[in-house]
Amino acid sequence: MLETRHLLTFDAVVRTGTLAAAARELGYTQPGVSQHIRALERELKATLFVRAGRMLRLSEQGEVLAAKTSVLLSDLLATAEHVAAVARLRDGLVKVCAFPSANATLVPAAISKMRSDHLGVQLELFEAEPPDSLAGLKKGDYDIVVTFHYDDQGPIADDDTLSFPLMQEPLVLFMAEDHPLARRQQVGLAELSEERWIAGCLQCRQEFVSACEDAGFSPRIDVTTDDNLAVQSYVVAGLGLAMMPRMIQTFVKHPRLRIRPILPSRNRTITATILRGNRNLPAVKHMLESLTWAAEKAVEVANQ
Repeated sequence: MLETRHLLTFDAVVRTGTLAAAARELGYTQPGVSQHIRALERELKATLFVRAGRMLRLSEQGEVLAAKTSVLLSDLLATAEHVAAVARLRDGLVKVCAFPSANATLVPAAISKMRSDHLGVQLELFEAEPPDSLAGLKKGDYDIVVTFHYDDQGPIADDDTLSFPLMQEPLVLFMAEDHPLARRQQVGLAELSEERWIAGCLQCRQEFVSACEDAGFSPRIDVTTDDNLAVQSYVVAGLGLAMMPRMIQTFVKHPRLRIRPILPSRNRTITATILRGNRNLPAVKHMLESLTWAAEKAVEVANQ
């Protein structure tokens, strides 16, 4: 059976090229590194390195092992992180990551509900856009991520995760109060081919461009920003229109901003995603229930 410490030492020597450099990286002595490599060679009954001046070169057998080592160590690290996450969750600590507008709307309401129903659960909050949040979930950085996808993108299918739809929300048109179309109750996207535009985050921007292309034109994007408040400020300054998720105006709305439905309608689905193996842990289940409750309340308010 191969020992993890021997594989870690072997990996360090492969990456750094010398025993001395590997020793510095690992905090070992050089003889200690040599000892680990010799032990690994005895276990495998193979010579893993040959000398090339001051550097070490992988032997043929070493090449085979090196091709597998990074994958083995990555799997071991992921497993260790998953075990630690499960232990943390059983102790009642949940790490939640959401995209900015969800962190300003759904998540606070969910946490309030969670704390009133389950006083023993502790929460740590993080903010990231998908797909970064989903990558963090797989690494064990988060336990639940609140994410979104657009109609034409579809959810990200994965054998390791489970996603729970929370709500759908439409994209709406942001315009200044003095825009010629501000008196209209709804606006067709095809009517706006000559307008200038303010675009948001990468995924929202991709969806916006796709919607415009479906409407028969390529939009002129003058400003791009991930800052939702900045989008509104640029719009009311007359620098362009914006097509944004409705949720944004529920937590901050510029007084001179006008918001209208846009045709044809485009939607995004907001989901909560967890690791499949954590679905039965009480702390995770409680947080999912609270997020579902918060989403239902948000839909009720939006439809009033």
